[in-house]
Amino acid sequence: MKSHLGPKVSLAILSGLALALAFPKFDLNLLAWVAFVPLFYAVEDESPARIFGYAWLQGLACYCGSLYWIEITLHDFAGQPFAIAVLPLILLAAVIAVFTGAAIWAGEYAARRLSIPLFVTAPIAWAAIEWTRSFFPIGFPWNLLGDSAYRNLQLIQFAEFTGTYGVSALIVFFNAVVYCVLFSRYSIRARVWSLSVLTASMLAALIFGTLRIAQIEHAAPDGTLKVAMVQGNIPQTVKWKPENLANSFGVYIDQSELAAKQGADLIVWPEAAAEFFFQPDDNYPAGFADDAEYRNRLLDTARSTGTEFLFGAPAIGNQDGRLGTYNRAYLVSGRGQVEAHYDKIQLVPFGEYVPVRSILGFVVNRIVEGMGDMIPGTEQTIFDAKGARLGVLICYESVFPDLTRREVKRGADVLVNISNDAWYGRSSAPYQLLAMAAMRSVENKVPMIRDANTGISAIISPTGAILAPTPLFVRDTEIETVGWRDRGGTVYSAVGDLFSEICFVLTAGALLAGWLRPRRMKPLEKFAADLAARNGIGSRAKRPPRPNGPGDSPKQML
Repeated sequence: MKSHLGPKVSLAILSGLALALAFPKFDLNLLAWVAFVPLFYAVEDESPARIFGYAWLQGLACYCGSLYWIEITLHDFAGQPFAIAVLPLILLAAVIAVFTGAAIWAGEYAARRLSIPLFVTAPIAWAAIEWTRSFFPIGFPWNLLGDSAYRNLQLIQFAEFTGTYGVSALIVFFNAVVYCVLFSRYSIRARVWSLSVLTASMLAALIFGTLRIAQIEHAAPDGTLKVAMVQGNIPQTVKWKPENLANSFGVYIDQSELAAKQGADLIVWPEAAAEFFFQPDDNYPAGFADDAEYRNRLLDTARSTGTEFLFGAPAIGNQDGRLGTYNRAYLVSGRGQVEAHYDKIQLVPFGEYVPVRSILGFVVNRIVEGMGDMIPGTEQTIFDAKGARLGVLICYESVFPDLTRREVKRGADVLVNISNDAWYGRSSAPYQLLAMAAMRSVENKVPMIRDANTGISAIISPTGAILAPTPLFVRDTEIETVGWRDRGGTVYSAVGDLFSEICFVLTAGALLAGWLRPRRMKPLEKFAADLAARNGIGSRAKRPPRPNGPGDSPKQML
């Protein structure tokens, strides 16, 4: 067995690196449909422990390769030495890889113990385990497998029923069938059946997707909104320095006034574009007179242009007697009045808060520069701008399928994702965020306005098509018209992760049934046991005399 260890380790790593290349910005998304084949080959006939180990190694290689931008963020923008900056990358990749290990192990275990083909158990187990990444242990559903297919618009439209997890299951199903057919793991009948079901599934998804896209593109919108996405392109290295506030604020004001002259109905600024504390009212603590002044200037601009503003800004808050800040989005009317605000619910672990602070707070510090820990919001806000009901997602909240769909269920017919992607440089992270945001539109069939400080800003159609994307690190104001339908929302918007929850129940049931089921002997073991029973082997009373025993000779034995 040891002689096979090296090649199988190589196959697991190769599988993980191939999968990493399927995600942006490499975007070799077809690799996702075959990347698991080497892994399935590596784990065949292996023990449960080694199955988990090889699959975990595949996940580690995949996430180190696709989340490499974490090191760039910590090294280039948080000032950490390389040796320290790379540790969170490896740690996070190692944690997420546990989900890969668990999914492949569960699929293989259920297949073997219950004599169910792997191409049935693996997709279900993957959708079940991948779903738990959204909330356990800290919630980080970044680069779900289905996200790699974001450019295959016709193929992914059925996500409006299953969520992205359904696309993930289809990709694993494809991989499992390819493996089983190529390496003849099952009977000819089983291989033909699996290939037929796969072909029918792919054709059904493509036909449905083609018809659905045509239906959406030809449907007249119930309302339109002319939106200006202001991309200020303020470098992260200067963003929070007080001496640069006047210049940064001036950039956004100038761009906004120009957009208002061009007839924009709504002007959108990115996350924390207002680099000062913006309070809902003018009641500021002592020592914050400058912040109050900038607040008044922003309201005056909205009033003078008669245009509504949606922007991100920090706000001072208090939680359990402890001073903190909110990562907040505001809507200001054309009359210069604060209409509503939304506090970011899904904060970035170690960036905006320290998980389990009572334990980890002694050994880690926050990465993001600011004042104290962020306070999470508790309720989603639906803004009303020119008749459009807007649901706001701040930064990486757009990677959470359930959080997004709850906004649509609450009545949002247009999603707005404001973000500051300057942290990531020119790495793959901005491209990955855009891809995941596109999947949220597909799941809920609502358009999205995405405005990022340094890009990529874009309009995303309900089909997931990315329209008018801006280049990275370019100061720009993109003005586009967004149409929406009052009857927005899908089956997924209504029932949520029901598909994944069913998969989770099925997987748990299969694992329990497999654990309770008596161990089945392999054919060779069964033959040996039957032979021993016929010859009375195993009973001391019927055991034949030992060869060359006392009084016996080889001749007598013959």
